[in-house]
Amino acid sequence: MRELLRTLNRAQRTTPFKVVASIVVTLAAIAVVVGVLLFTSHAGVDPAADAPPGDHRVELIGNVLSGSASHTLVVTGVLAALAVSLVVVWLGLALTYLALLTLGVALGVPLLMFERTEPYGSALLAAVALTISFTALLQGLRLVFSAPGPVLAISRTVLAEAVRLKLSLVFIVMLVLALASIPELLNEAQPLRYRVQSFLQYATGGSFWIIALLTVFFSAATVAFEQRDKIIWQTMTKPVAPWQYILGKWVGVVGLVGVLLAVSAAGVFLSTEYLRRQPAQGEVVPYEATADGGDISEDRLILETQVLSARRSVGITMPFSIEDAAFTTAVQARIEVERQSLEEGEAYADTPENRARVRIDLYKQASQTYRSIEGARGERFVFDGLGAARDSGLPITLRYRADAEGNRPDRFYRITLILPDGAYLVREISLGYTHTLPLSPSYIDNDGRLTVEVINGELYPDRGGLSVAYLNADGEPQRTLTFPPGGLEVSYAAGGYHTNFFRVMLVLWLKLAFLSMVAIFAATFLNFPVACILAVFIFLVAEGAGFITSSLEMYGTTDRRGNVVPLKLVVSTIASAVSGLFRVYADLRPTQRLVDGRLLSWGEVARGVIVLGIVTGALFVSSVMIFRRRELAIYSGH
Repeated sequence: MRELLRTLNRAQRTTPFKVVASIVVTLAAIAVVVGVLLFTSHAGVDPAADAPPGDHRVELIGNVLSGSASHTLVVTGVLAALAVSLVVVWLGLALTYLALLTLGVALGVPLLMFERTEPYGSALLAAVALTISFTALLQGLRLVFSAPGPVLAISRTVLAEAVRLKLSLVFIVMLVLALASIPELLNEAQPLRYRVQSFLQYATGGSFWIIALLTVFFSAATVAFEQRDKIIWQTMTKPVAPWQYILGKWVGVVGLVGVLLAVSAAGVFLSTEYLRRQPAQGEVVPYEATADGGDISEDRLILETQVLSARRSVGITMPFSIEDAAFTTAVQARIEVERQSLEEGEAYADTPENRARVRIDLYKQASQTYRSIEGARGERFVFDGLGAARDSGLPITLRYRADAEGNRPDRFYRITLILPDGAYLVREISLGYTHTLPLSPSYIDNDGRLTVEVINGELYPDRGGLSVAYLNADGEPQRTLTFPPGGLEVSYAAGGYHTNFFRVMLVLWLKLAFLSMVAIFAATFLNFPVACILAVFIFLVAEGAGFITSSLEMYGTTDRRGNVVPLKLVVSTIASAVSGLFRVYADLRPTQRLVDGRLLSWGEVARGVIVLGIVTGALFVSSVMIFRRRELAIYSGH
């Protein structure tokens, strides 16, 4: 047996074997793709055939059904498997990995045959596929780093160290198990759109955080441990400049996390496409709500047009500005009221900061009043900046979410939407949940403006006119409805989901590269524990910069008399500086955009690359300057 294994190992490393194996796997991949394209098709129907006049869902339904025959899942999976297979073949490990894959299939397939063990079988097969992909790509990256030069030589040692250190192996195992297990934890009773969103949230966000923590700990360890254990002596006695050493470490870590992120992205993408092909709520089979292939379900329509998409959104345009003269008058009136409320002898601090606080408070109150509608009354809302949506000719979507009565789950309100052509639509809505309404782009005027009137109640014909009944589903009078900030918007398709997914992963890699340089910078002058604490702190602050910015809007630095509170002023100043420093990092929000189906444009990606690239470069220069001043011959690492 040993002789047989040695013979097979020699065979898989020969060039003729690699050429033949490459041809075989390529032909197999082509055969699978051609077979899927030839023998599977969607029995599509014409959604406009029986559609009533004025039903603007028709265009959206047609777009969804035309895309249902897409074989993205199969083609992407086959191409990914082909790429990994070719890497394995030319590394001389084809038979080795084939044996491992066969063993995994032999263990996983029997588990799939029983209902109780089916989740374990799926997780096992997914873990095997992810592990094989990671190890194969890691070997390929080593081959890329095999070119001569001190920078790549140091990068190769970083990859070897990642395999040797138990720290990195623990995170790698955590990542593989998490990605393999998340699909089995989803509740099948939920609507499909919620399952897909939950998977994208936990899989993408969870993978990023696991890889980010690995990036911090490993980047700090690879620099700090070499100094502590004096291994760096062997490196620096060779003709290696400090900048080459720092750059080599960074390139090695970025390459490692790039492989991890690529494997994670492939797993998330393929799993999402698999979930997408599951029956949605209200469907007998995917993309068909009825047995004869009729209309699709609301769950499917929202999934395809709102979740698995790349949308731009436009909120309502306020009919007033915070700089209006009316607010100046109101500010003066409010200050007079506050001054009169003071006790005798107390002074009121009429400072510019206090006036700005009062103006902001009044503007927020006026905005909330404008977005609130009493029973049987209506309000006209305008959406500007929709010229691109009108020119595209594609349907747009009105998204609305109303709050009332504490958003009781047993309350259902009726509202009426009056469109620009005078048509009105009555909708029964649940409170606190987002609802959607497809609209034709023809409703947008030549100035790129859409006007929609919302009535709190049901509009119905009455003796030749129109009347409003504002009773809810239980026959009780409806109270005031309020649209929260962002609760009323118009969205339209501005790109494809697949391209948006690629941009999201590119931005996540960019963030990890920045985080790696932060940890390396910290490790050049701090020991391992302190460097990790500093890098993790910066990471958490950067991720929370968006929350800090929104919190500052509600945070005042004065008391009710207008006097500045020193502690609040210090907190506000520090928080403002932090949020400003990481504003670009926080504004990218790649994971949340992917979950919400919002566009992450190339312009935003380029902006992130430029800003984070400049910061990373500055940290690199600082790291080199600090490293040059280190007394490595006597430094103990403690």
